[in-house]
Amino acid sequence: MFQPLLLVGRWTPSSDIRPLYAPYSGEEIAQVAYASADHIEVVIESLPAGQRAAAALPTHKRYAILEALVRWLAQEGEAIARLIATEAAKPLRYARAEVQRGLVTLSIGRDLVRTLEGEILPGDLSPSTDGRWVLVHRVPAGPVLAITPFNFPLNLVLHKVVPAIVAGCAITLKPAPQAPLTAYRLAEAMLAAGWPPEALSVLLADPPLAETLVRSPQYRILSFTGSAAVGWHLQSIAARKKVLLELGGSAAVVVHDPPSLEAAAAAIAEAAYLYAGQVCISVQRIFVPEPLYEGFLAAYRQAVSQLKVGDPLAEDTHLSSLIEEKSFSRVQSWLTEARLGGAQELIAPTIAPEKRVVTPVLMADLPTGSHLAQEEAFAPFAELRTYGTFDEALQVVNASPYGLQAGVYTQSEALLKKAYLTLEVGGVVHNAPPTLRLDTMPYGGVKGSGLGREGVKYAYLEYTEPKTLLW
Repeated sequence: MFQPLLLVGRWTPSSDIRPLYAPYSGEEIAQVAYASADHIEVVIESLPAGQRAAAALPTHKRYAILEALVRWLAQEGEAIARLIATEAAKPLRYARAEVQRGLVTLSIGRDLVRTLEGEILPGDLSPSTDGRWVLVHRVPAGPVLAITPFNFPLNLVLHKVVPAIVAGCAITLKPAPQAPLTAYRLAEAMLAAGWPPEALSVLLADPPLAETLVRSPQYRILSFTGSAAVGWHLQSIAARKKVLLELGGSAAVVVHDPPSLEAAAAAIAEAAYLYAGQVCISVQRIFVPEPLYEGFLAAYRQAVSQLKVGDPLAEDTHLSSLIEEKSFSRVQSWLTEARLGGAQELIAPTIAPEKRVVTPVLMADLPTGSHLAQEEAFAPFAELRTYGTFDEALQVVNASPYGLQAGVYTQSEALLKKAYLTLEVGGVVHNAPPTLRLDTMPYGGVKGSGLGREGVKYAYLEYTEPKTLLW
């Protein structure tokens, strides 16, 4: 198949056509178009008209668009799940779960449209303003530039598109080049549902041209999900716009006094390795008190032995290929660095270079300066540490430069409260791994994990500005 660009609602060819390969099978699944400098100029020049069209949509129309998208995804969900599994090597069980989350995300946006509220404030706070009132209403901040990663090619796109529809913002989407086809299918559905064509562009572009978009002051919002290095660089060049960054991290879980050690180990093992660890809140650091160490490790190994590795389109697969050769080489290098530095392999991987498969890895005693001790692995890797006191564990969790989410297993309300107040993260998950995210909640991190919050309602607030009428 050939996938053209979508520029200002029009399907547009390009002289720059590149093959797209399925990560696991290696088969070519599409020929995809990449944007040129002229294409980028067309998109930027269209933004004022596109923004006017998006902002002019009445509430009933925005509701109808989102309702139509709910119906579309409910009908096409299995096909979309299989597309995600093929282009992103996401195991089918998790691709289907992503589709179900996508339905929730769309439904939240649809319902939010009809429940948006403003404020009326008293204006007569001094004798000189007797009889006055203040109306506060939220208006769209302007066009959105959304840059999304490969690992959730539907739901992370929806978490940028749906708030834009609710707010009335024109949107330009640059999906991940490794897995762009799902975003294009969504764009087709948006146009069919009645979203103004002049308010929608979807394109692939090499970094220098993508940076042209980022630098353009015509965009009022940049919403980026991806690596920390790229995100902070884009923030540094973004001109006169709000910047929202969701950059991941090295998520930690503290297993203190779980209701069930075996259940905790099984949940954490799956959360560490599902989708080959290519999730920004997959478990990377596991902390257990010394008395629980042997029991936890035995239960963890048993849980890992139940995880299936292989074809992402198989019904029972938990993890498959890493997304691209660059990722595979990096993981290999970081594992070698850790071994040479004296790390202990508690679970050693099997490597299949022809498929870019790395089976689950569990290490202890990581060298302090190694990449795996300092950076987000984004791989089927976890580290197991022991600790003496609960306070000590929280302190070590906070030593990371990242702070997205953390999990805490405890039956003590006092310890849960302490963890909630102490941990330097955007969210704490109780008696579950930090991989758990609900699409209704504000989602984002602190420190190196980003700026701002996603979640439909909270992103809507980021995409809008309060405007007052004093009368």
